[in-house]
Amino acid sequence: VTASTIKDDKQVLANLRKLKKQISDERIKIKRELSQSADEFDKYIKDTSEPMDKVIDKIASDVKEFEEHQKAVRLDAVKNYIAKKAGEYMLDHRLFDEKALGYIKASDFMTDGFTLKKVTMKSLDDMVTFEYQKQQEYEKEKATISGQCAEYGMTDQPYIRMLQSMSLADVMQQIMSDYLFEQEKKKIRQAEAEREQLLAIQRAKEEQAQNRQDLPQIDPETGEILDGGQLSQNEHDT
Repeated sequence: VTASTIKDDKQVLANLRKLKKQISDERIKIKRELSQSADEFDKYIKDTSEPMDKVIDKIASDVKEFEEHQKAVRLDAVKNYIAKKAGEYMLDHRLFDEKALGYIKASDFMTDGFTLKKVTMKSLDDMVTFEYQKQQEYEKEKATISGQCAEYGMTDQPYIRMLQSMSLADVMQQIMSDYLFEQEKKKIRQAEAEREQLLAIQRAKEEQAQNRQDLPQIDPETGEILDGGQLSQNEHDT
């Protein structure tokens, strides 16, 4: 099977399959009419049609092999075109490997089987351009998120990852929400710290007051220890 014979080869294959069906139909008809054993008749038909079966299988295999080869040639042509176009935008051409499979139909190429049609090239150009614009927009969105996080003193990586499933507006709203939440938590922690500080000062004052009460009272003139706030009963000579 070659590019120049594929059309005729398919027609031969179709004719042979049609003939095979006619023989099979005739076999069923004759089988009912003949008086000989059905098993003997089946064996006769199978033996006589075996060469035809081999020819059918061979041609079908060659047709399939040729068409698979043509698909591989067309896929290479598409990937080469994409690689060249992606290089103009500094994009990794492997981003388009899966999408390239959608452009390997025979209708996407000229009659020679490997030259892309203009409409196909235009479609591939648009695909690469759209991916470039999408990445440019993504970089801008990342910069916006990083700038906002830097202003708030927050880490930007978790929010950049959110862009995979959320819009920029939703991510920015999440940043604001998280920032306000952290500010509220900060106020609560600060208030708690101030309360603990006031309690500590109050406890310190209470301990100082208690310590002063426990110390003995001294008469500043005589140096005697006061008992219950009164001088001791010891008399002193003048």
